[in-house]
Amino acid sequence: MDVNIYVLVALILLLGFIFGRLLRKVGLTSVLAYLFAGIIIGPVLKFTTPTQFDAVVTAITLAFVAYTIGLSFSFGFLKKMGKKIVIILIAEVLITSLVVGIFIYLLTKNLPLSLILASLAPATAPAGTIAVLRDFRSKGILTDVSVAIVGLDDAAAIIIYSVGIVSVKTLLEGKASVASSFIYPAWDILGAIALGGLIGVVLSYSTKRAHLSSDHIFVICIIAAILSWGLAEMINVSPILTCMILGATVINLNVHVGNRSNELLDTIMTPIFILFFAVIGMKVDFSQFVTIWTVVIMYCLGRSAGKVLGCSIGGMLSKSEPKITKYLGFALFDQAGVAVGLALLAAHELSGYGLGALIITLMATTTALFQLFAPLGIQYAVKKTGEATA
Repeated sequence: MDVNIYVLVALILLLGFIFGRLLRKVGLTSVLAYLFAGIIIGPVLKFTTPTQFDAVVTAITLAFVAYTIGLSFSFGFLKKMGKKIVIILIAEVLITSLVVGIFIYLLTKNLPLSLILASLAPATAPAGTIAVLRDFRSKGILTDVSVAIVGLDDAAAIIIYSVGIVSVKTLLEGKASVASSFIYPAWDILGAIALGGLIGVVLSYSTKRAHLSSDHIFVICIIAAILSWGLAEMINVSPILTCMILGATVINLNVHVGNRSNELLDTIMTPIFILFFAVIGMKVDFSQFVTIWTVVIMYCLGRSAGKVLGCSIGGMLSKSEPKITKYLGFALFDQAGVAVGLALLAAHELSGYGLGALIITLMATTTALFQLFAPLGIQYAVKKTGEATA
């Protein structure tokens, strides 16, 4: 059903706001509320949005999210993190992807679907994880490592997704040349690093000696993030990785602009997230639930097992404390923003291959499930390690 776009946007924001407040009162994340608002408006009421609206909301949201993720990677933070964190991160990300890919392939024998779900699986939701840790006033080594890992997980997930999406398109198009197998993924990643770094350098040095007000910084960072996304699409490199590199460059070359832009962007993210997750909810296809419930279960089991196993192996390889090896994986179950955002991005990229609606429905469903039981995993980890003080 067609409806005036301005009325539709207002309705989405209103329902997201109301449902968000209701769910927060019972201890659930607002992300579920935003998804639910989209389901009410789309599958239930049958309202539709223009394709361009969905694309713009997705691009702007992911551009800002990737930029703010990049802003967390200052040299000081990376140095403080240490070698142990890097080893655990690599093991956790790779093993989670591997386990999910194997589980899904054994069930479906669908290699493209297995690869795309494997590339989406590592991302952990920082906001939800940190919210639970704060709720329990958790303090200690497990808490510190959890916060560091969830900040880096999304960056690693973006890189893995960049490789995975190109590999899946190569399979679906039936091409297996050296160019498609190596050069295209390399260009997708290295081109994004070069573009994001270049824009970040220009932004950092052009604003370094200028006396900019908060309004000016706000406008400039929005321009830089959206411009980076648009130019990345034009030259066929990863837009989300480009924006992440932009943020990492800015925070290391111009700390004032980086920190201030992070604070300012945070003030507008709630309505943007409402629209973004509602767009996801509107695309959920309930008619596919009958055929995908086994895939949903296998994905959740594979991702959970991969997180626990990966952190255990990473902990042993890095000679970390026993509490890290045993319990860190349970603190990393949460799945939300970046995973769902990458799923929507993948759906757009694979829309011509019949996988778009399936991927969105799978990720929306599994995100809802992880939002329900991930807090229990985090609670279990901090209580078993004695780091919960509330």
